Amino acid sequence: MSQSGNSAADDSGSEQVTQRKRIHRPYPAMLAYWDKNERCRFVNDAGLEWFNQTSGSVIGKMHIRDFVGQDLYTENRYYIRSVLSGHPHIFERTIKDKDKGDIPVLVTLIPDISDGETTGFYAHVADVGHLKKKSEEKLANEKELLRAIIEIQEKERSHIAEILRDNVNQLLVYVNLMLQGKQDNHEDPSFSAEMKQAIHMAVLELNKLSNQLYPSGLSLLGLLPSIENLISNYKQPGAPDISFYCNDPQIEALSHQDKLSVYRIVQDFISLILNRRRSSYILTELSYRDFCLMIRIVYNGDGPRIDHESDEFRDIRSRIDYYSGKIREFHREEEMVFIAHLVFQPPH
Repeated sequence: MSQSGNSAADDSGSEQVTQRKRIHRPYPAMLAYWDKNERCRFVNDAGLEWFNQTSGSVIGKMHIRDFVGQDLYTENRYYIRSVLSGHPHIFERTIKDKDKGDIPVLVTLIPDISDGETTGFYAHVADVGHLKKKSEEKLANEKELLRAIIEIQEKERSHIAEILRDNVNQLLVYVNLMLQGKQDNHEDPSFSAEMKQAIHMAVLELNKLSNQLYPSGLSLLGLLPSIENLISNYKQPGAPDISFYCNDPQIEALSHQDKLSVYRIVQDFISLILNRRRSSYILTELSYRDFCLMIRIVYNGDGPRIDHESDEFRDIRSRIDYYSGKIREFHREEEMVFIAHLVFQPPH
């Protein structure tokens, strides 16, 4: 063989050695190869360190069950069998470390297929704890922003309701007293009676409007009576038949802020239906258990679909997002169904 040939062979061998050294350096992720008999053919330093093993006792000798331990092996047995049948997998797991405790990892299993036969599989296990921490921090920041927006909205509504309930109400009462004085002075009694009736109706409407802006009875009466009162205000000639049911009065154990959010979701969605649909009935149901709530609203009728770009629906979605919830909407024969799931934090 020529000198140049030897040089090329030497370069190739040197490159393979370098690659082997690189792959054996400690990485934040474990990389291993297991044959079809589930015996280790390769594992990098990170994998050896994670599972407190040595290269000499593992490579070519150790079964995967002995390497990871019986519990973790049993937990992942389905995926091992599946990847040895030729199916790749990516999933999350938690492994225990004597120093770091529980480590969230992302596991990637890739079958090694040769001539249509699976001869083994590659396993890549990456510590994603820092990513989960960032994700949790981002979620916490988003929830804090949603909470701030919701609080600002409620303060504005409360302030407007207070103005209506107090200032305007007092003015109408004052005018009513003035009319009473004129009636006592024998001025036109029929005119005074009509004006008094009109003012009385205005006071009732203003109280109803202020209560819709901010349900003052929520803290005194509770969530369920407040929703029932809300629905009774919607009942008028030509309006849909609106019914309400809750399976568990323990929902009243929620905090005032949580109950207000539930009230707003129900209120806003019913308002959307009334403003856009010609419905003959609206069924509203709360299913509550162990701090998990399902809001289910079923309605019929013709008219445009619920506007998901409206302020009301954005408010609904913001509140549901705040409680890590989900929304589902679907047709069922001639009905439309809206379902929202919310998860509350138990009181400390």
